[in-house]
Amino acid sequence: MHTAESLAKLEAVVRPHLKFLKPDDALSPEQSLGEAGLDSMASIDLLLDLEDAFEVAIQDDLLTENSFANLVEIQNLINESRA
Repeated sequence: MHTAESLAKLEAVVRPHLKFLKPDDALSPEQSLGEAGLDSMASIDLLLDLEDAFEVAIQDDLLTENSFANLVEIQNLINESRA
């Protein structure tokens, strides 16, 4: 799931949770989401939105401190949840 289409879908789900990122700011796959404004409270909301958008159940044991570090890590988390 590392296609441009899937990254665009992922970015659409993640972007509303990034309080420091303006709507016209670029978001690269490796950019730090913490620096873009994702905090621990927003991460919980993001987790729920990801599960809904990608129709997965993300298990607690898959979550690490880096799970929401950037789009690539989130994409990996979603892929692991589908396995």
